[in-house]
Amino acid sequence: MLAFRLGLIFLLGSISGAYAAGSACDRVIASAHPDYPPYHWREGGRIVGASVDLNKLIFSEIDIPFEAVYTGPWKRVLKTAENGDVDFLMSLKKTPQRSKFLLYTEAPAFENPFTVFTLKTRQFPLLTWIDLKGKFGAKNAGDRYGEPFDTYVLNVLELSDNFSFLENVNRLLIERVDYIIHGRYVGQAQFGAIDGGENIVPLDWNVMNGFIHSGFVRTSPCVHLNPYVSQRYSELLSDGTAARLLADNVGRWILNSRNYELNKKVVDSK
Repeated sequence: MLAFRLGLIFLLGSISGAYAAGSACDRVIASAHPDYPPYHWREGGRIVGASVDLNKLIFSEIDIPFEAVYTGPWKRVLKTAENGDVDFLMSLKKTPQRSKFLLYTEAPAFENPFTVFTLKTRQFPLLTWIDLKGKFGAKNAGDRYGEPFDTYVLNVLELSDNFSFLENVNRLLIERVDYIIHGRYVGQAQFGAIDGGENIVPLDWNVMNGFIHSGFVRTSPCVHLNPYVSQRYSELLSDGTAARLLADNVGRWILNSRNYELNKKVVDSK
């Protein structure tokens, strides 16, 4: 606790120095992918989820108002950041193209591992990629996981990749495929919110570990806050806060989705 306080004092001093140099950061306007639960998703004109909860916590520590807004589909979100219309993009993959207009946090905001989901009644041992050989799997069209697993998927595994998420779920439920590769936390949220999803479970081993970072728009007056946010990301990832927020928002997404479907059925029946 003492080390954290000392670090906070040091970083706040650095931030104050940036203000003195003419910074005009009086609030942070953020956005994110509108459909990536439990990390973030759209609710009306705002973005909610674990990413928002994490960053609100961090920016509240330095009394900077934080607002997460819906700015459109994902490609438009990226364009909005590139144009400098927001200050901050939450929890996304690093790419060279995005680095041209985003200064990524040094530390990741969250873990984002990929794993294998299968029927509860058809679980199998999974300790290495080799354990997937001889089984027929599925992945969502266009999904990539990172090297070297992408190459292994392409050259070794029997894997269909020309179906949507819901099509793959249906194929798994009727046992046309043995498993689906999906993000561990995203899968827990999405499978948990659909009919039959309670019969689909993740296996313990991750086929690919991964992390997602946030990024300040390079032209934002708030970009000097990057070191502070990075340090807090590291600390909150280490102490389990980030994982707890993910778990909380898996439950939130499932509950909200089921309530929406229930209300929709009531309206449709009138």
